[in-house]
Amino acid sequence: MQNFKGYCNIGLVLLSSDFRVIGVNSYARKALGSAISELGRSVFHYHHRKSRLKIEYLLRRSSGQESDMPVAMIVDVLNKVLMINVCNIEMKEESTDPLFAMTFIDVTEQTGAEVNPRSGMVELKKFPVCCRDSFLFLDASSIYFIQSDGNYCRVFTEKSSYYLHLTLKNILSRYTGSNFLRVHKSFIANLDHVQKIKRVNKGQTVIIFDREDIPPVPVARRRISDLKKALPLI
Repeated sequence: MQNFKGYCNIGLVLLSSDFRVIGVNSYARKALGSAISELGRSVFHYHHRKSRLKIEYLLRRSSGQESDMPVAMIVDVLNKVLMINVCNIEMKEESTDPLFAMTFIDVTEQTGAEVNPRSGMVELKKFPVCCRDSFLFLDASSIYFIQSDGNYCRVFTEKSSYYLHLTLKNILSRYTGSNFLRVHKSFIANLDHVQKIKRVNKGQTVIIFDREDIPPVPVARRRISDLKKALPLI
């Protein structure tokens, strides 16, 4: 697990009240290159469709009642993995339309990200999660299971849990290892930590992990066969 804290290059993109890009700092221009050469366009113009939904969510959060609570998110831009934060800028003049500051950190190297030549997707070897005032990059081996939680996922390790803004589907498409299996609509399990599967109350099948303090994870009936094939010794 790597810790990402302290000095780093930070890109800054300034947005108008209608989400047009009206300014960038030198690092943002360098990192984004020709893609950001023409200012004045909507910020959505610079992102592919899937990332647009994430950006829209960030902007909506920043525009609402929680505008004083910055939100971090991972997006792909030009085959780079960026940790993006958006916040509302308080203006001196009440009549002035609000502005938004979008800052980003390039975490491509920290996540071990590479472009899959077959799918064109940026795939991750480590998972970027937020922990208090720093970012952590979790090795897959440290993860026991991942649970869907609204717009986020919760990643459970031996000692703690962290929030990650990726869907379960995106996690499976971006992580290249074979040890993660979706066992339920809300859960992904790390097969390397599975001790056994068993039936409990009312015939529910659950996964028991190799540590007693890790809670069991439910297995959907239609996933039991796939799980048994992935765990031939059970």
